[in-house]
Amino acid sequence: MALFEVIKKEKDDDNIVWKYPKMNFNTGSQLVVHESQEALFFSNGKALDLFGPGKYTLETNNIPLLRKLINIPTGGKSPFRCEVYFIDKSEKTMRWGTKSRLEFLEPKYKFPISIGACGELRFTIEDSRKLLIKLVGVKKSFDYENIDDFFESQILVKVKNYIAQTITEKEICIFEIDQQLEQFSNDLQEKLADDFNEFGIKLNKFFVTTIAKPEDNKQYLEFKELYFKQTVAIAEAELSQKIELIKEDTEAKKTVMASQAQATKRSQEGYTYQEEKAYEIGKKVAENDAVGQFTNVGVGLGMISGVGGPISNEVSKEVKGAFATMNVRTCPNCHKQIDDGAFCKYCGAKIEIATTCPKCNAPIASDAVFCSKCGERIR
Repeated sequence: MALFEVIKKEKDDDNIVWKYPKMNFNTGSQLVVHESQEALFFSNGKALDLFGPGKYTLETNNIPLLRKLINIPTGGKSPFRCEVYFIDKSEKTMRWGTKSRLEFLEPKYKFPISIGACGELRFTIEDSRKLLIKLVGVKKSFDYENIDDFFESQILVKVKNYIAQTITEKEICIFEIDQQLEQFSNDLQEKLADDFNEFGIKLNKFFVTTIAKPEDNKQYLEFKELYFKQTVAIAEAELSQKIELIKEDTEAKKTVMASQAQATKRSQEGYTYQEEKAYEIGKKVAENDAVGQFTNVGVGLGMISGVGGPISNEVSKEVKGAFATMNVRTCPNCHKQIDDGAFCKYCGAKIEIATTCPKCNAPIASDAVFCSKCGERIR
């Protein structure tokens, strides 16, 4: 045995726990603990003195638990025998996956299905003593493979049960399950935290990244096609409905804008909506082919009697024109236009004054007793 030993972990590897190969030391030996490490002295199945990062000279005053257990005398350079473990305290990341598939009945379409799950987890060693006592035992090293064995036996059973139970209870469609991965991850991290903590491991993050579906299963593929056809049909219907609503909204806004523009125009030109409508009615009356029907003219004049301003002037022009047209006649001899009268003022020819049948409005001679068209008695 060397008089003084330098106890340290030289190589950088994947070992989370690494056991120093020698077991016999003297007090006065040097212990070197690197950053993100802890060194734990272990003897007779007991975890004893613990050292964080730094350089230490092993003396009886800084290994009190070890000194007491193996009765190391104080003072001088005393030999002692124990195991020294180096524990990596940095955050570790590892992949996980179910080695067997979950079997359950798909809750929406009611067909049997089997799925797998995989993901990633991040952890740190929080309690080195607890880890050594409960998990490492007499192993010289403890790496990712050992953690994987621990995880498979202690943890994956809960992962599989949780996923199958949650899918069934919440009736999560297998084709929508990827939307639940974040919730699965959060729930499982909470559920598994105590299981990791029992072994001195802190579970920092737990991710379910993939749910493996049976893409080679014919029945699964048939339902998958049906699901996506339904999804597309619903999406198209919703889009069509939104487009129709946008069109209706646009037309409504156009109507409002047109009304506002027309109202502004009336205000600027000094008339109202009622006056505008009365003008339109008067104009139609004036343009009526049955100009000679004084009853119609009277109705029109009554309706527009209250119209004033520029509208009134326009109506007056239209009505005057209509009446002017009513008084125009043509001489049958010289064919010049003449006013009402019994003789032509140009050639002196006698003008037969025609009248109309009160029943059918057909022209009749002034001395007729009966209408030649409908037989109505005139006098």
